[in-house]
Amino acid sequence: MRERLLQAAMELMKRKGLKFTISDLAAELGTSKRTIYEHFESKEHIVGTLVDEAVSEVKRIEQGIYRDESLSCAEKLSAILTILPKGLQLGDHRLLSDLKRFASDEWLKVDRLLQEEWGTVRTIIEEGIAAGQFRPVHVPTIVQLMKGASVSLFDADFLMNTDCTLAGAVRTMADVFLQGLIPEDPNQEMKQ
Repeated sequence: MRERLLQAAMELMKRKGLKFTISDLAAELGTSKRTIYEHFESKEHIVGTLVDEAVSEVKRIEQGIYRDESLSCAEKLSAILTILPKGLQLGDHRLLSDLKRFASDEWLKVDRLLQEEWGTVRTIIEEGIAAGQFRPVHVPTIVQLMKGASVSLFDADFLMNTDCTLAGAVRTMADVFLQGLIPEDPNQEMKQ
């Protein structure tokens, strides 16, 4: 039942943002509010659980990618930079805005992930440089650039005013960091 509650809460969040109520959730599931309260003490507890699961999912996927010896450093870096949780829709500008406005403790968890969880990325870049897969660069600067780019892509105003999805934006970010803006074919004429 707990998983059904969380899934239904995610569906409500997609439709209503954080403006759903426990009564809405009970109606969605065709159950009583009491049943919900047997599993979660409040709507905030449900939202907190969803955010915690999304953060854990990102970290779990990241570690799986890092340990995958079949991937090059560039493939690992690209895959890690484009991780988005499958459950909680962090690409929804309304949800991000609602988290910042109405669930600041939960937004801090997402922000902390975006700001602080860069050790694996740093290690992959360092390993790529050592293996000759990446050119020598000042790693702290590159990580800071990636961090800043990631934070800005998760901005609700950006997402609301672009025709690109968050998934598309993070793929573009990863591509530019790994391939640059210059075409691969040096004979291809660059437009100015």
